[in-house]
Amino acid sequence: MNQTSLRDEDADHTLIMAAFGRSLDAADPFVVGFNEAILPMAISDPTLPDNPIIHVNAAFERLTGYARDEVVGRNCRFLQGPETYPEDVSRLRDAIGRSERIEIDLLNHRKDGTPFWNRLLVAPVFDRGRHLRYYVASQHDVTLERETLALLEAEQRELEASAAETQVRLADSAARLQFALKAGRLGAWTFHPASQHLDASDGCKIVFGYDPGAAFGYPEFLETIHPEDRARVVEAIQETIATGCDYDIEYRIVTPTAEVRWVAIRGELLTRADGTALSMTGFSTDITERKRTEEHRALLAGELTHRVKNTLATVSAIVNQTLRDAASMSEARDTIGARIGSLAVAHDLLLRDEVEGATIADIVTGVMAPFDDGGGRLFSVEGPHVRLEPRVTLALSMALHELATNAAKYGALHVAGGHVTISWSVGIGEGGRRLAFMWEETGGPVVTTPTRTGFGSRMIERVLAQHMRGTARIEYRDTGVVFTIDAPL
Repeated sequence: MNQTSLRDEDADHTLIMAAFGRSLDAADPFVVGFNEAILPMAISDPTLPDNPIIHVNAAFERLTGYARDEVVGRNCRFLQGPETYPEDVSRLRDAIGRSERIEIDLLNHRKDGTPFWNRLLVAPVFDRGRHLRYYVASQHDVTLERETLALLEAEQRELEASAAETQVRLADSAARLQFALKAGRLGAWTFHPASQHLDASDGCKIVFGYDPGAAFGYPEFLETIHPEDRARVVEAIQETIATGCDYDIEYRIVTPTAEVRWVAIRGELLTRADGTALSMTGFSTDITERKRTEEHRALLAGELTHRVKNTLATVSAIVNQTLRDAASMSEARDTIGARIGSLAVAHDLLLRDEVEGATIADIVTGVMAPFDDGGGRLFSVEGPHVRLEPRVTLALSMALHELATNAAKYGALHVAGGHVTISWSVGIGEGGRRLAFMWEETGGPVVTTPTRTGFGSRMIERVLAQHMRGTARIEYRDTGVVFTIDAPL
C-alpha cells in the first residue's frame, strides 16, 4: 500500500469518527450521562484498524491529562508505559481478542508521565445481529487504594514477622518455665471460685498422683486431700477468696494408688476492677521427702533425749546394783567403772554396726555388757550365727537397749533373782528363711500393762518392725515382759 492509500485510509477513519460524534444526540439522556459522568469513559471501534478510540468524556480528559482531540483515533495502549506489567497487558489483549468483558487493575501513565493505577472495565457492545460493534471502557483511579493496600500488606507482613518472633520467644519462655517447673518438681494451677473450675498443669497432676492426660478438676482435687486435712484446706481457700490473703498451706494427700504424700501449695487471688474475686493461681510441689526428713530428725532428736535419759538411768541402776552387791567401796568403785566402760562399748557397737552390720550375738553382747554380773545369773543368751544388715543392726541394738534399760529400772534386772532369757532361731516359713527372736523376763516384779504407750515402746515396735520388714511385739505377762520378733532374712 502506497502513501496516498494510507492517507486516504486515515481520512476515512477521521470521517467515520467525526460521523460518530455527530450521530450522538445531545438530548439523549444516555449520551448526556456518558459525557457528564464523573467516571472516566471511552468508546473504541473494533471494526477499524487497531481498534481506535472514537469518543471520550470530560472525566477521561481530566484523569489522563489528554484533550479529546489528542485521544480520538488512537489505541488505548498509549496510556501504557515502562512500568506497566506485560502480564496485565497480555490479559487485556486476550480478552479483547475473544470479545469478552474484563475488569483489571492496570498501571497507566498520564500525559505528564506520572503513573496511576487504573481500574479498567472493558465491555463489548454487539449490534442486533450479534456482531461486535464497539467497546465501552470505564476507568477509575485506584492509586490511593493500591498504595494503601500495599502499605497494609507491608504492615501485615511486619506484624506477622513480629508475631512469629513473639511466638518463638513465648515458646522459649514456656519451655524455660516447664524446665523450671520440672526441675523444681512444681505444678501450676488456676482455680475459678465462681465456676468451681480448676485448671491444672501436667506437673500439678503428677504432684497429686495423676497421669498428665487424666482428668483432674476441683472434685478430683478435693477427693485427694487427706480426710483429716480436708476441712482445713477448704477453709484456707475460702479465707483467701474472702480476704485476698496469700494462699500458703501444707497438707497431706492420698493419691489414686493410696500413697500418702505431703504437698505445699502457694497461690494468690486475682481480682476484678471492683475488687471481686476473679481467680486463684499458684504452684504446688511434693514435699513428702522433706516432711519425712523432718519426721526423721524429730525422731532422732527424741531418741537422743530419750537415750541420754536412759543412759543416766542405766548408770544409776549400775551404781545401785553394784553398791548393793559389793563387799567394799573399793570393789564397788572398780565394778562401777568397768560396767560404765561396758556401757560405752555398747554405744560404740551401735555406731560401728550402723555402718558395718553385726551378728545378733555381737549386738546382744554389746548391749547387755553393762548388766552382766559375770556369773550368768541375770541373763542368758542362745542362738545361731546370724549377721544382720546395718540398718537392722542399729534398730535391734536400740530395741534391746530400751528393753534392758526398762528391765533395769522396773523389771527382772531391777530385783535380785530376776532373769532375762534372750534366744533366737532360724527356720523356714512364708517367703523362705525367717528369724524368730525372743526376750523373756522372769523372776521380776509383777508386770501390769501400762495405761499409755511410751516413746520407747513405740520406737521398739514401729521402728524395728519397719526396718526388719516383719512384726515386733511386746507382751506384758504376769511373769514378766516378753518381746518377740518374726521377720524374713
